[in-house]
This record gives sequence, structure tokens and C-alpha cells, in this order.
Amino acid sequence: MRHKKVKKKDDLKVVYELICKKISTSVFKILGFNFFIELISKGYLHAYVIMNNKEITSIITVINYENYKKLSKFTLIYLFKNPFLILKNFFPLMKSYSKNIEIKLNKNYLHLLHLVIFKEKFKNFSLKSKDKIFDNIFKKILRTQGASSIFLCFEKGNKRAFKYYTRNNFKFFFKVKDLLYFKKKYKI
Repeated sequence: MRHKKVKKKDDLKVVYELICKKISTSVFKILGFNFFIELISKGYLHAYVIMNNKEITSIITVINYENYKKLSKFTLIYLFKNPFLILKNFFPLMKSYSKNIEIKLNKNYLHLLHLVIFKEKFKNFSLKSKDKIFDNIFKKILRTQGASSIFLCFEKGNKRAFKYYTRNNFKFFFKVKDLLYFKKKYKI
């Protein structure tokens, strides 16, 4: 089986719904589909779908470091235009907003916002071969985006993410509250 990276520009509603279904804490679930579309249309967010035999096996969203730094401002402007979202989701928004801290990295970094893996699509793969597939996909995305490194954050209690990223040589570099930040440089 061959897994293929496809940058999504159409049929984004399916991508959005799958992210929200699999990652209940995603800011997109709170801010809605229009926010997701606006980020993509402005070129801030890039959504990749990994396909195998015309089936979605994974979804990856990334944002480059420059746009990551602008994301908080963009989100605040969006919220001021849609104040009912603040009232409806005040506490989840505050928690999500704490993820957007000032981290000093260079422009060669991409922020991995979402990695959704449909594990049932990989049940016939060894852990090593599955990790290799995603390592290659990350390299392709980095090349496409003109970057050489990835950083990400996840909650301290997310044992599955911790195991995956440490097993794949992502290095811890920062902690704020209950969020752990990891990064990895690739040879591109």
C-alpha cells in the first residue's frame, strides 16, 4: 500500500468535521468551520490529507512560524467580529489561547496543529513501518512549505502523543502550564 499526501483546497468540510470528531479540544471545534476556511483561504493554515486507495488515512494541518506568531491576533479579530463565540466558549477559548505563547524559533519551523491518524487504516502495519510513513510525509510537507523543522504542543496527560513523538525523536523544549512543546529537525 502506498500513502500519498494531498494538499486539500476543496471539500474542506469533510476535513474539518473529521478533525473536530477526532480532536475534541481543537480550537476549530470552538470557532467553527468559517474560521477554518478563512485561515486556509488566507494561506495561514495548510491542510493535508493522506490517502491510500482513495481513502483518507490521516489528516495533517500545519502553519508556518511567521503565521503562527500572527495567529493570536487573527483569532482575536475573528472573535471581535463574532462575539457570541466568546460568550458561548469563554473557558475553552482561554485554555486554547494559552497555547499561543511567544516561542523563539526561526522561520524554518512549521507548527503541527493537527495529526489525525485513523488507526484502523494502519492495522496491518508494524509500528516501525507506520512511523516511517509519517516521517516521509512530514519531510514532504516540510519541503512543500520551505521549512526544515516541526514543532508542536500537546497536553501533558496525552500519553499516546508523548509516546509517539518521543519514539520518533522529537525533542522536548518548552513547558507552559500543562502543555508540552516538542520539536524535530529533518534533513531535507
